[in-house]
Amino acid sequence: MKTLLDANALELFKSVLHRYGVSEPEPLQRLLQVLELRDVARDQHLVRAGESPTHFFIILSGLVRYYYSSPEGKQWNKAFFHEGDMVGSLSAFLRQQPCTYNIEVLEAGCLVAVPLNVLTQQHDGSVQLQGMLNTITREIMLRNEVREALLLTCNSEERYRWLLEHERWLLSRVPQYQLASYLSMDAVSFSRIKRKLGG
Repeated sequence: MKTLLDANALELFKSVLHRYGVSEPEPLQRLLQVLELRDVARDQHLVRAGESPTHFFIILSGLVRYYYSSPEGKQWNKAFFHEGDMVGSLSAFLRQQPCTYNIEVLEAGCLVAVPLNVLTQQHDGSVQLQGMLNTITREIMLRNEVREALLLTCNSEERYRWLLEHERWLLSRVPQYQLASYLSMDAVSFSRIKRKLGG
């Protein structure tokens, strides 16, 4: 397990933190002291439903999905994340309850893992880290609201058009059956709409 970031990885790590309001040296140094650099394999789970998460992750390379699973093994995709995104079950951490969904690696890559408890420790940089926590919480709330409206009020073609406009990168990196699940349609319908609308 590697613990040091090379120059490119460090720059990406800093840019993600800066996006969430962490710019002072003290909180950045605190995070650098506790992070782990992890190589992850395709199909590896970072968190399984029913587990209590211990880390959040910043994706340096690779692709990650959140998904729900039924006892019978049926899956529903909740979200996809790629390079420069932060992932983890913040809701489970805040509620101090097990995660309700799975977090799985779809493309082998490299992640920065940071212990979640660093966000609640009191220290000189805790104000910025608390601000980061608040920003992430707000981002999750807004993303979930958009997704809820998309699934409840839009038809299949409108959902696909939304994907083209907002998350087109998924088309080149995620299998069609996974995207069909994400847009709450079957694979045949997805394929038909894709042929009709392109992408």
